[in-house]
Amino acid sequence: MKENDDIVRVLENDEYTTKIRIFMATETVDESYDRYENNKVRTNLNPITIKGYVRDISPEKLYWKQYGKVEGGGKEVICKAKYADLFRNANKIVIDGDEYSCYKEGVGGNAGIVKRPFQTIRVTLVKVDRHV
Repeated sequence: MKENDDIVRVLENDEYTTKIRIFMATETVDESYDRYENNKVRTNLNPITIKGYVRDISPEKLYWKQYGKVEGGGKEVICKAKYADLFRNANKIVIDGDEYSCYKEGVGGNAGIVKRPFQTIRVTLVKVDRHV
């Protein structure tokens, strides 16, 4: 399906969108690498900044609508479909100074990426709790 010009204008307008910083990472291992232990070190690279329409999601909505009980809340991001791989491969995502978890199998797939009409996607992110 083709892009809709009105949707593209909204996603590029600064009044409606928020800057989203996506951090990729590199993995390094020691000389004493053991494949049965998880002793890899992940180093964040410089962030890639994109624009997207961001909405808050309450913990109740996440519990009933998405992936299970989450107490920290979350965000729903609507952006262009070309950014789907960035969200899948990101080490962390920062929106307004808060860190959100990204799509990882080890975390239970806390981010849901859903294709929407007109070359857009909807990404559901869960807030990372650093107090544990």
